[in-house]
Amino acid sequence: MKTPLTFLLLTSLLFAAPFARAQSRQPVPELINQGFNAYAQTGLNAALQLWLQNSLLDRNTLLKNELVPLKQADATYGLFESGEVMRQVAITPRVTRVYLVLYYERAPLWAYFDLYKTRAGNQVISDIFFNTKVQVVLPVEYLAQ
Repeated sequence: MKTPLTFLLLTSLLFAAPFARAQSRQPVPELINQGFNAYAQTGLNAALQLWLQNSLLDRNTLLKNELVPLKQADATYGLFESGEVMRQVAITPRVTRVYLVLYYERAPLWAYFDLYKTRAGNQVISDIFFNTKVQVVLPVEYLAQ
C-alpha cells in the first residue's frame, strides 16, 4: 500500500514544482514595461527616453559606463524581444531593486533597475546596470536557488 501512495506523492510533486515556479513569476513594473514595449516597437533610444524620464541619472555618463553592455547587446544580439523580472527586492518602502533579464534573438542580457517611489507616487529610475554575465548582476544567494 505504501508504494502506490509514494508514487502518487512523487508524481504530484514533479508536476506541481514547475507550476509553482510559473505562478511565482513577478509582473514587470509599469515604467520598465513601458520601456520594454518602446524598445521592441521603436528601438533602444525610445526605451531610454522613457526609462530616464524624470531621473537624475545623466544619459551621457550612462552611455559611457553603465549602458555600454546594453548598446553592445542592441548591436550584436539581434532584435530585442522581451524582458522578464527575475526578482524584486524592497530595499526600503520607497526603493525597490528589480533584477531583470532582457531577451534578444541570440542571447540574454542581465540588468537591475532601482525604482524610487516619489511622495506623489510616481516611479523614477534612480540607478540602472546591465551586464552580459548573470553572476555580476544577480547576488550569489539568488543564483543558488
